Amino acid sequence: MIRPDKRSYLALLAVFAVFAVGCQKKSDGDSTLGRLLMLTAASTRVTANGGGTIQQPTMSLTVPQGALEEDTEITVSRIGLPDAQGSSVPVQAAYEFGPENLQFNKPATLKICYDAVNLIASGYQEKTLQVQYHDPDSGEFISMGGDVDLVNHCVSAPIYHFSSYILTAQLLAIGNNAPTIGGASFFPGTPIAGLPVTVRSSVTDWDAGSAIATVRLFYRTAGSGGIFKTLTMLPEQNDATGQFYTAKIPQTDVTASGFEYYIQAFDSLNSGRTNPATAPATFSTIAGDTPDGTTPIRFQATVSQMSAGFSRDLTVQVKGSSAATFFPVPADTLTFAGGKGTTSRPTWLSARYTAEKIGSSFLQAAYGSLNLSVPLSVYPGNMVRIDVLYNDAVLPDPLNVDGNSVTQLDAAGYDQYNNFMFVQPVFSTTGGIGTFGDAANYGKLIAANVFPDTSGTITATLGGYSISYNVLVHTTWVLCQFDVGLFDAACVFN
Repeated sequence: MIRPDKRSYLALLAVFAVFAVGCQKKSDGDSTLGRLLMLTAASTRVTANGGGTIQQPTMSLTVPQGALEEDTEITVSRIGLPDAQGSSVPVQAAYEFGPENLQFNKPATLKICYDAVNLIASGYQEKTLQVQYHDPDSGEFISMGGDVDLVNHCVSAPIYHFSSYILTAQLLAIGNNAPTIGGASFFPGTPIAGLPVTVRSSVTDWDAGSAIATVRLFYRTAGSGGIFKTLTMLPEQNDATGQFYTAKIPQTDVTASGFEYYIQAFDSLNSGRTNPATAPATFSTIAGDTPDGTTPIRFQATVSQMSAGFSRDLTVQVKGSSAATFFPVPADTLTFAGGKGTTSRPTWLSARYTAEKIGSSFLQAAYGSLNLSVPLSVYPGNMVRIDVLYNDAVLPDPLNVDGNSVTQLDAAGYDQYNNFMFVQPVFSTTGGIGTFGDAANYGKLIAANVFPDTSGTITATLGGYSISYNVLVHTTWVLCQFDVGLFDAACVFN
């Protein structure tokens, strides 16, 4: 739990324990949610290795493990609602998080609960709720999307950096409504000259009788006064919400001057909208930067070794020369060098490297003209098999030995990818076929002096794993038939 900066809210926590499941109205004229919103500011320290959850009665922020560069004191304050922007109307409360402009290595999850009774009474539909960040400089709302829980009346969305966040609803007219365009998010957060830029926008059609037909990004170099170039924005394949569209501005179009841009969307009934609403007469602007001269690209975490079968989720980050922080970007390519592993993308912004084969390798990624290569050693994973060896080959079954003989055995372990590992299991025998030597004679099978030929087993055991082999010990005794006289072991008469 967070500790308050300005006032104690122990009483509010007691109320929250009763009403946290659903932020609903207790009774007419008595809004529990209104009382819970009294909290104004609080902070908590979140560790980089462990992550954590910042909890307020009607809001929670979950920061996953590895999302922070370092242990960070995170603050949250409830602030006043900004004015509506077009059809997007702020409802209930706004939250400002700090440190300002903090970038996450992987997205955090912001959840805001709402008063469903008041919302519906005000003429809004719950399905239109979205989490948006409010840019105080431009006044724009940028949608983070939103997964609406209609049972508990909460909205959850991933966020990638700290800013002021609000919950918005849409003013829907009777009949067909033009698609809602939730502004644009840029990756990297500041365009960097010579590097591609991914532009991401939440575009939603709220009407059942139509669907999104086209979404297009219009852009030009800031201050150029030139013709806007056009890119088609396509549905984001790794977006589980079905709300986001993306386009990638090629690196040849990215300069330190930044961009002037707007987004246009049409539904299948030919109803369209632009953001800003009066585009292209007005447009949005984002400043640019040049690449950092020291470390223009990196992974967010240092990895020097992995065990086969294990994965590491990493984020590729780039930095501008005037930026105070690194920005996450979706890598163009991912490679686990030398065939030592595989790569995948759990989310559109993350990179997963899975180790498979032992040896030296490199974790590699590329973004635009920048290449990243980090040396790595892959070690064996969890053992799944033991083989007993004789003369460096797997033991035959059965193993044939002579009585009173000594046979040197060895063992090898393997993981799920058939990587070899040195092992030292405990050897044992059954059936009276012999014994194994002491520590100084590890792996030596000392066959018993049996008569007649005798069968048994040897077993190699390590932890919960064991394997057994059949052994046939042949007698070295000789049968002699005689009537009189004395015979030696070779049946020679003396």
